[in-house]
Amino acid sequence: MPIPNMLAEVERLRTKFPQAWKDAHTNNANTEGFIKLLAAHLHAMNPAFGLNGKRGNPTDISDDAICFKGEGGDFDPTDGNAPRTVIDVIGGAGGPNPFPTWAIVTRAEAPVGAAWVMPGPPPPITPTVTPTVPPTPTKVKFPPYPADESVFDAMGSALFADFAEAHQTPNPQMVRFAFRVAYGWLTNEPADLNASLAKQRKEWRSLLGLPPV
Repeated sequence: MPIPNMLAEVERLRTKFPQAWKDAHTNNANTEGFIKLLAAHLHAMNPAFGLNGKRGNPTDISDDAICFKGEGGDFDPTDGNAPRTVIDVIGGAGGPNPFPTWAIVTRAEAPVGAAWVMPGPPPPITPTVTPTVPPTPTKVKFPPYPADESVFDAMGSALFADFAEAHQTPNPQMVRFAFRVAYGWLTNEPADLNASLAKQRKEWRSLLGLPPV
């Protein structure tokens, strides 16, 4: 039975589990994480795939290779020397730039033994999710505070005069109109405080039933 080439699955799982891939063959706590995950995945697709016990030792699992039973020039001492094939799946494993590969490493002229090991459930590895970093809010730049505060006095004088002209006593609406002047200036609509006062005065005089000035 020919051995199917599963390089695409190696590449797919490398992309899906980048941290497990990075940890493979590094002798850290997750050094076998990727190979166990890959072997379990491939075994579910084809039961001939399994983990590889180095040189026929089922307790010494390869971090970068899997085993295929029923074909090949190697032998499994744990299964009556049945034929086996060892397949390297991580090129440059343990180095700075590992890459997915699908390379038959078994040599019929120089068999070394290969124990086929049943994959267990894949380790609980959560796919790496790149967190979404919210954009840094743009800080609102306000115009500088007026060097001459007489413009505020002018606004107050205009409000009192216009309310008196409309025969209204001072009331909370005056604060509302004053805030509109300041808000228009701070949001650059318009940027000049005097221009904002002129704009808003035209509106409040209209609301008060007064002619433009």
